[in-house]
Amino acid sequence: MNNRPLISVIIPCYNAEKFVEKSVRSIMEQTYNNLEIILINDCSTDNTEFILQQLALEDKRIVYIKNDHNLKLPKTLNKGIALAQGEYIARMDADDIAVPERLETQMNFMLNNPEIDLVGTNLKHLDEHDNFTGYASAQPTEHKDIVKQLAWKCTIVHPSILAKKSLFTELNGFDESIVYAEDYELWIRAYLAGKKFANLDEPLLHYRIHQKQMTSNTFNSSHAKIIRAFLYQGFKKSGRFGFIFGMFVQTPFFYYLINATENLRQRLRK
Repeated sequence: MNNRPLISVIIPCYNAEKFVEKSVRSIMEQTYNNLEIILINDCSTDNTEFILQQLALEDKRIVYIKNDHNLKLPKTLNKGIALAQGEYIARMDADDIAVPERLETQMNFMLNNPEIDLVGTNLKHLDEHDNFTGYASAQPTEHKDIVKQLAWKCTIVHPSILAKKSLFTELNGFDESIVYAEDYELWIRAYLAGKKFANLDEPLLHYRIHQKQMTSNTFNSSHAKIIRAFLYQGFKKSGRFGFIFGMFVQTPFFYYLINATENLRQRLRK
């Protein structure tokens, strides 16, 4: 197994004492064992630090890091990517659980489909008491269908991904000014840079839904910035207004797109 590519699994942790041990152990117990497990404590104020330190004593594959101050998720992820030694990067959140064969299944797919730069998976939902509450809506599996829907929703589940490290390094990682939709913005840039995506049908990640994890679905300024960038860069790339029109007829964020298109028109005048 150890002659297979090294996967660096990046797990940012902030006040995750309730779930983080189960989450990290689900990676420690993967059937694919050529791993570097990067645990980054983003200045937690609960018992997270002690738990992570104890786990690091158990497994030499674990790299434990504590930020000097609270960096938030995008900066913490970029820090992990810069430190990663693996040819591949996997993501995991500190409250989710990976099924034992998750990374092996994803790596086999990547090795058998070398044109793919990133592969995600489908999900089962888990509540805060470890009860299964159902399956998430299935994500499209083929690149063409993933990017077709990317204009109006994120079709790649961030904590489920395995990707070539080059996807991140070539695009300079996550935009650190976007705190709540950093993954969505990066997938759009990756698509515009010609990167190829896939999702596996299997629900290889148990995605935890709990009160602390829930965030508003309000379409905020971060999302507006993403859509504006998508419109502008997409137009520059395609040279056709059809790209923009397709987004207008498919996206629910109509009024935000009107504003985005006006901004685009002003920029194209310059």
